[in-house]
Amino acid sequence: MALDQRQAADPELDRRLMAAAIRFGRRALGRSRPAPAVGALVVRWQGQAPIIVGRGTTGPGGAEHAVQAALAMAGEAARGATLYASLEPPIRHADGTSDSDAIVASGIRRLVAALEDPRPGHTRATFARLREAGIEVTAGVLGEEARRVHAGYLMRVAVGRPHVTLKLAVSADGMIGRRSGERMLVSGPEAFDHLQRLRIEADASLIGIGTALANDPRLMVRIPGLSHLSPVRVVLDRQAQLPEASALVATAREAPLWVMVGEGADAARCAVLEAAGASVHRIGTGSGGLDLGAVLRFLAERGINNLLVEGGARVAASLVTQGFADAVVLYRAPVVVGPDGVRALAGAALSMIDRNPRYEIADEALLGEDRMVRFERKS
Repeated sequence: MALDQRQAADPELDRRLMAAAIRFGRRALGRSRPAPAVGALVVRWQGQAPIIVGRGTTGPGGAEHAVQAALAMAGEAARGATLYASLEPPIRHADGTSDSDAIVASGIRRLVAALEDPRPGHTRATFARLREAGIEVTAGVLGEEARRVHAGYLMRVAVGRPHVTLKLAVSADGMIGRRSGERMLVSGPEAFDHLQRLRIEADASLIGIGTALANDPRLMVRIPGLSHLSPVRVVLDRQAQLPEASALVATAREAPLWVMVGEGADAARCAVLEAAGASVHRIGTGSGGLDLGAVLRFLAERGINNLLVEGGARVAASLVTQGFADAVVLYRAPVVVGPDGVRALAGAALSMIDRNPRYEIADEALLGEDRMVRFERKS
C-alpha cells in the first residue's frame, strides 16, 4: 500500500483520525492508572482512503503501552505510515521500554500528537528525538479534546491531586434526599445508567461517612457483567464508624475499599475494618473533618488520576468552596422533596455552581425526566 502524502498532511483528515484515537484511548479510563488512557492508531492510505493497520491503548495498570501495541499490530505495515497518538509518546517508560525507540525502528514516517508530555523534563523530548531521526511531527491536533480525556493525569502530574468530578442528583427544590425516613431516589433510571459510565471511567469513587450510614451504598458498577470495572471505593470516616455489616465492607474483597480515618480513630475499629478486607489510612484533620487537601494528595500518590465524588452534602460543599471540584455533573429531577429535605450543598445555595462565573456548561442532555448538566471549571 502506497502512502498518499497529500492525504497524510490534510488537517481535516488529521482531526478525524485523532478523534478516533482519542475515543479509542478513552476505553482505558478507570483501568490504566497511574498511567494516562492513551489511544494510538497507525494509518496508511490506499488510494484516497485511510486504512488503520494498527491500534493500541494503555493496558490495565499501564502494563501495556498504547503506541507500542499499535506498532506491534501494524508490523511491517508501519513502515512509511502515520502514527496518531493522543499524548506525546515518552522517551522512556517506568518499565524501561521506549516509545521513541519503537517509533524510529518501525519506520513510521510521521507522528501526529494531540498533547505534549506534561512531565517536567519530558515535554517535547520525543518530538525532538523523532525530528532528529527524520520523522515529521505535527503536534496540537485536537488538543482540547485530548485534554478532557487526560485531565486526571495532567492534574496529578501538574498539581499533585486527582481531577475531581462531583456528582449531584438534585430535586426541583434543591434537595438530594430526605433527612429521615426511607431512602429516596431523587433521579430516575436513565440518570442511574449514566452514573454507571462515570464510575467505569473513574479510578476512585468517594463518599462521606454520612452518606455511607444513611444509604448503605456499594458504589460498584451495576451493569451486568461489568462489576469488575468498579472503581476503588473511598470513604471519609474520621472516627472509623463504618459498620462491618455495611454493603461497602461486605464487598471489600470484590472491589478495593479505602477508608480514610482521622489520626485519633479507634485502633480496634480500624483493625475490624482491615480484617474484613478494607484498607485503612490515617489522614490529618481540618476544620470539622478530614483535611480534604491531604486526602487528595494521598490519592494522587497512589496513582488515582480521576476521582468521582458521590456524596454527601458537606463533602460536596467543602469541595466547591475549597476549589477542588473541577467538574460537576448535576442531575436535575422534577420531583419535590419538601421541608424534610437535605440541601445539595449543606447550607450553601446551588448558585455556587450554576451561577458561578468560574464554571461553564460543557454538556447537557435529557435523561428520561431528568436533565443532566455538566459544568467544568474554566482554565
